[in-house]
Amino acid sequence: MYQIVRRHQFSDSTFLWDVYAPDVARAAQPGHFVMLRLREGGERIPLTVADYDRDWGTVTIVIQAIGKTTREMMAAYQEGDTFLDFVGPLGMPSHVKNVGHVVLVGGGLGVAPVFPQLRAFKEAGNRVTGIIGFRTKELVFWEDRFAKYCDDLIVCTDDGTYGRPGFVTAALEDVLSKEKVDEVVAIGPLPMMKACTEVTRPRGVPTAVSLNAIMVDGTGMCGSCRVSVDGEIKFACVEGPDFDAHKIDFNELMLRQQRFKSQETRANEDFAHTCNMEKQLFEEEKRNYKKLKDVQPHAVHMAERNADERAHNFLEVNLGYTMADALTEAERCIQCLRPTCVQGCPVAIDIPRFIRHLLVRDLGGAAAAIRENNHFPSVCGRVCPQESQCEALCILTKTKKMDSVAIGRLERFVGDHAPVTAPPPRPANAPIGRVAIVGSGPAGLACAGDLARDGADVTVFEALHIIGGVLRYGIPSFRLPRNIIDREVKQLEDMGVRFETNKVIGKTFTIPQLLSEQGFDAVFVGTGAGAPAFLGIPGEFAGQVYSANEFLTRVNLMGGDNFPYEDTPVTLGQKIVVIGAGNTAMDCLRVSKRLGAELVRCVYRRTKAEAPARIEELRHAEEEGITFHWLRSPSEIVTDDKGGVKALVCQKMELGPPDASGRRRPVVIPGETETFECDTVIYALGTRANPVIARSTPGLSVRGEGYINVDETTQAANIPGVFAGGDIVTGGATVILALGAGRRAAKAIHSYLTNRVWPPVIREDSKIPAVAVPEESVCKKCRRPIEAGEDYVCCAGERLTFQCTSCHKVSEGFAFPYGLCPYCGGAFETRAEIAAPEGALAEAVRKAYEIEIGGVLFYANGAKDMEKSGADPEVVALFARLSAMEREHMEILARRYHLEAPDLTGQGPSPAQLAVFSGVEPSANADGVALLRLAVHLEKRAGRFFLETGRKFSEASPEWRLYRELEAEEREHAELLEGAAMRLKAGRPLVI
Repeated sequence: MYQIVRRHQFSDSTFLWDVYAPDVARAAQPGHFVMLRLREGGERIPLTVADYDRDWGTVTIVIQAIGKTTREMMAAYQEGDTFLDFVGPLGMPSHVKNVGHVVLVGGGLGVAPVFPQLRAFKEAGNRVTGIIGFRTKELVFWEDRFAKYCDDLIVCTDDGTYGRPGFVTAALEDVLSKEKVDEVVAIGPLPMMKACTEVTRPRGVPTAVSLNAIMVDGTGMCGSCRVSVDGEIKFACVEGPDFDAHKIDFNELMLRQQRFKSQETRANEDFAHTCNMEKQLFEEEKRNYKKLKDVQPHAVHMAERNADERAHNFLEVNLGYTMADALTEAERCIQCLRPTCVQGCPVAIDIPRFIRHLLVRDLGGAAAAIRENNHFPSVCGRVCPQESQCEALCILTKTKKMDSVAIGRLERFVGDHAPVTAPPPRPANAPIGRVAIVGSGPAGLACAGDLARDGADVTVFEALHIIGGVLRYGIPSFRLPRNIIDREVKQLEDMGVRFETNKVIGKTFTIPQLLSEQGFDAVFVGTGAGAPAFLGIPGEFAGQVYSANEFLTRVNLMGGDNFPYEDTPVTLGQKIVVIGAGNTAMDCLRVSKRLGAELVRCVYRRTKAEAPARIEELRHAEEEGITFHWLRSPSEIVTDDKGGVKALVCQKMELGPPDASGRRRPVVIPGETETFECDTVIYALGTRANPVIARSTPGLSVRGEGYINVDETTQAANIPGVFAGGDIVTGGATVILALGAGRRAAKAIHSYLTNRVWPPVIREDSKIPAVAVPEESVCKKCRRPIEAGEDYVCCAGERLTFQCTSCHKVSEGFAFPYGLCPYCGGAFETRAEIAAPEGALAEAVRKAYEIEIGGVLFYANGAKDMEKSGADPEVVALFARLSAMEREHMEILARRYHLEAPDLTGQGPSPAQLAVFSGVEPSANADGVALLRLAVHLEKRAGRFFLETGRKFSEASPEWRLYRELEAEEREHAELLEGAAMRLKAGRPLVI
């Protein structure tokens, strides 16, 4: 990296850098140039050396911001900043000797590079005349430097605002007509150098020009800088840049200089677009910076490896976004004022902020924003179920016609492509304490990273011989390449985290030993829940019956796919059956296919709608040739007389009638079975807690066979100094949920080490959203009961309705695994399906319809009136949007309560009439602020009506819940309109 040690702005487009490059400064001569590259992906541009200081080790370059790169240099790089490449000195030095009288002509930016030649000619004993030209007086620079070495100095300005009016060619003509000149050197734009050449040619005065031709490498390799000199091809980078001007084919050269003009225009437009966004998003801090109608409805597709190819190798399937893909997708984020996506992230990443940095090409800033809350963006961007977390809460999905922003793909792109930066400096004082992390899976690594950043002395103990836990042994490389894990772990090592492998806590050391004789102040247990589950059916003893853990560990961790070149075998036949339909099952199915199995089947006792696997994983498996058999429940593994697997017998199932919970459960079809020939069966039915920790830690509060009981907010166990998180607490879950638990624990451990208070207390503003620990017989999405011991999504395919217990807003169609309302942060509870309403509830729905109809017509009429009067188009658009929102809410009520909404025909009262009816002073015209205030008044009045009417019913009754929901809707609309009125009155852009 090279540092800008001094920066000076000459004008609005011309500036100077002094670059610290002692090797270049030591070798630089007049006439030399350098090649500069700002960053990865940047172009190499040639810049002539304007000066050099061998003592200080600096090289001076003067730049005019005319192209994309030079404009970026001016806008984005300040004194003290660094850039990537500075190569040189390149080219041939100028031929300087004592010839008598030399005239040196510099035009515009060419004034800078002509200076070292002028100084050298003077120091060689020549009489020196300097002619420097600029467009206007404001652009003049270095006049004093030239005057120091010139016998005569002529300063020209094109517009006559300073010095001699006119072009430098006229001044050169005057000098040549009055005095004997032995040599002329001209540096500047090509037309100017060509014109100077035509002035000297009739007089036969030797003339040299410096050609700043288009280059790529600058070392003579590419030939891009070729120029015809006296009929021969010369390369400006190695045979120039100075040439005999009278022998140059200027016309040919000028044509070649135009060959990338259209691309440069496009680059300039792109840079201007980026600069405009940076101004809007960072300087003006504008949110909702674009309207929904301007957003592309569908997410940018991510390239994938061809299914036929990938089914036979372990190369990564998803290929990720290109820069163009990522920027196009990032522009779909409207930067909303209330980013509900953050509510859906278990580690609370500031998603809009990282996307803002990405939008302006600041990958380092984007990565820094993510890493404040998540040390593993490349991992999480690949394996986390964003579609049911942050992306499920994206505001774009509320239109029901748009895809959410592809947050996971953008996170992956930033993690993969952002420059690797040095870790943050550790606090200067002594470590706040020593912490042992048990397990190097996601929870343990997240906890370790946060604690190391906070100044703790952290050691991670891993039972296996390599770091990564389930990321290593559980996830195949075609989903999570191993170099990605290595890179993320390396960052933790750079932060000071120590790793000790082959240490089984509970065997090598116990937790009490860690806290006593090993000298640790706190212990975090993140061992996961790795004990496999089986069905207990006949034939499970067979050798070719694997648990998913054994099968995947043999391949992912021990290289069983490379046997006998690796020592660990994995015996696999040609016909495979995998039991289960979660993500782990998909991994087993797809690994089996890659290992050469002829026929790979999946059996699952429920339907595809209830399969816990991500939709993308199911699709990939289907594309790769996996066969799925739904509503099939295994009942027996048939073996031969040698104990080998012959077949799997499955009981056929069907969906029964809805039970008390409202779901159709699979039930046995008596007497109907199906037998699948196979030679290998793999169980992928979830895992259980490993009891090693529980059995070796006296007094530790656990449930079941070893799940550790902790406080939801701090992850603290019942033993002072002991914390736990991840699957060992919640049971099998996702990587990102484990990361969230690790981060919560880190905050609590930091508090404990600092204050030595047990149980630990953390500040309210530093809390990370907690995941309620469900009972083992409760669905993790909707909290409704499921059969004991099963791990599946019971509510998949259903439309779920959630109501906040704090603000009473109702949301539909999303899973809220964290129990947090996106509007107020309150807890959610599910709402049961409601039958057709009767009595007071039916009357409440009808009353809601009346008010909603009034809203639809009021906003629609208001939009028409304002459009006719030429009001602000954004206010018109806001009223049209609110009319559509009221109409949509009626449709939701009709669907939710099974009561048909009334017809929306009719004109309804005008806004002026409504103002009179409601006791508000009517406006003389369709003024935007006045109509917004009237709308606020009407929304608040409706909200008060719903609130007061709801109090007549018993709390939690269907009527009470409906009225609270309606009041919450009116309150939200009133807040939106009040904000819009304030912005409009203040003359600020209206946020829609």
